[in-house]
Amino acid sequence: MYAYDRATNEIVAYVWGKRDLKTAQKLRARLKQLKVSYDSISMDNWDSLITAFKPDNKQVGKQHTIGIEGNNCRLRHRLKRAIRRTCCFSKKLDNHLKVFDLVFFYINDGYV
Repeated sequence: MYAYDRATNEIVAYVWGKRDLKTAQKLRARLKQLKVSYDSISMDNWDSLITAFKPDNKQVGKQHTIGIEGNNCRLRHRLKRAIRRTCCFSKKLDNHLKVFDLVFFYINDGYV
């Protein structure tokens, strides 16, 4: 799960976990830890996110999240490219996480 700034096209924070309340709360805590401020947050109608970000100004619905679909496509494209460049992909979780870190770096620094 990640937080994305539409103005800068930057992934500002991400956490690993299932799509549940615990992971959504970890993302909110990560944003607070990084001192990321926001006026509003756009999300789909997912109970865990709505609950975790309850006190914040929320925009719920697909009309508010349509822009992030392009970013998700870009993530998939970069991940496939990273996997394709390695001869055989590792089964170690640590290597998978490093690939995600590398992809987020490329997206945030404009190498897309």
